[in-house]
Amino acid sequence: MKKIYAILILSALLVSAAASCAQSIPDSGVQSEQPVQTGDVAAISDTVLFAADDLPDNLDFDGKEITIMYREEEIREFINTEQTGDVVDDAVYESNRNVEERLNILLTAFAMRGNATDDRTAFVNHVTSTVQAGDDAFQIVGALTYNMPAFIQNGVVMNMLDLPYADFDKPWWVQDLVRYGTLGGRLYLASGDISLSLIKKTLCLYFNINLAGSLGLDSPYDLVNSGAWTRENMDTAAKSVYMDLNGDGQVNTDDCYGYAVYDRNHLNMYIGAYDLEVTANDENGYPTIVFGGDKTAAAVEYLCGLFADYPGIAINKLSDAGNDLSMHQALRKMFTEGRLLFVSAEFNNAEFYRDMKDEYGILPAPKWDENQAGYYTVARNVYSSFAVPVTCSDPDLTGAVLEAL
Repeated sequence: MKKIYAILILSALLVSAAASCAQSIPDSGVQSEQPVQTGDVAAISDTVLFAADDLPDNLDFDGKEITIMYREEEIREFINTEQTGDVVDDAVYESNRNVEERLNILLTAFAMRGNATDDRTAFVNHVTSTVQAGDDAFQIVGALTYNMPAFIQNGVVMNMLDLPYADFDKPWWVQDLVRYGTLGGRLYLASGDISLSLIKKTLCLYFNINLAGSLGLDSPYDLVNSGAWTRENMDTAAKSVYMDLNGDGQVNTDDCYGYAVYDRNHLNMYIGAYDLEVTANDENGYPTIVFGGDKTAAAVEYLCGLFADYPGIAINKLSDAGNDLSMHQALRKMFTEGRLLFVSAEFNNAEFYRDMKDEYGILPAPKWDENQAGYYTVARNVYSSFAVPVTCSDPDLTGAVLEAL
């Protein structure tokens, strides 16, 4: 019963896309009395941006093939068989070739549709039936994080902490997912820099730099860098923006807004932003619900008041997973035309604003208050996490490939 209960909690945690994928954004500029200036090339070049892994230099798998099962709709974010001239496609291609050369392996993929609701079910069923039949057809599964609890409950994925060479304490694995996703000392899924969709689906804020300047507002970048980017500072600015541009006396998308939540799923951003913990592991390593204390209640009350009481601060109550995208399109139009100061976003929403004339910037969601240690965010649960089937016949190869990728 405890195992089933833990899986149900993990399922709820992943579906909410809350603490399991929270990521910390440090207060840049706070740790140094002399921050690096833009023109200080020497100081920048001396900064270590990437950490080395601990894989042995002499690893050689004799050209062995390893197969990754992935969603067909997203396959280009993980496996590209040729260069296309697109900067991201080519980076994925080069990364894969580097890993193949380094480990002397061949990366292959088995693609199957897995995004839409019916396709998700078919994807899960295919993985489950293949593994239960004892077939080692694929050694890594990259699936919607949303679907990972089904694999755990079906007993078809192994404890990734048993994988040789894979070091889940490294910064390229999301540490909160490791922390909150470990059940009784077992880790069945992981994600991080290996998942391009995690970066794409990370929640943030976009702001119109031109509009902020014309309104004489303090630079959000300065507030972020000083550690003072709080809900109070952001919301004070947003409350001051509203203008009834069409003069009809009605608050609508023809006006100028201060802030809009682009998609109802983006409200999850505040669970991370306000540092609201959803679960905590007990003494046996199983999660218990801690969400719902005084701070959670205060946050809910605050947000309800913000969105209910101020014109030009609004929520799109629809999801972009549905068929009605009219409000999404209206908010994109407002931001593009310079009539919206702040809008919630995912990093991949940048494709909507490629032709935008105004300059816009990207911000973390604000802190609850200045006493909060840093800036935090979450990702929508449609990013890819990775698991290893219990039928995997070469854990050494699989662990090394995951770590190298």
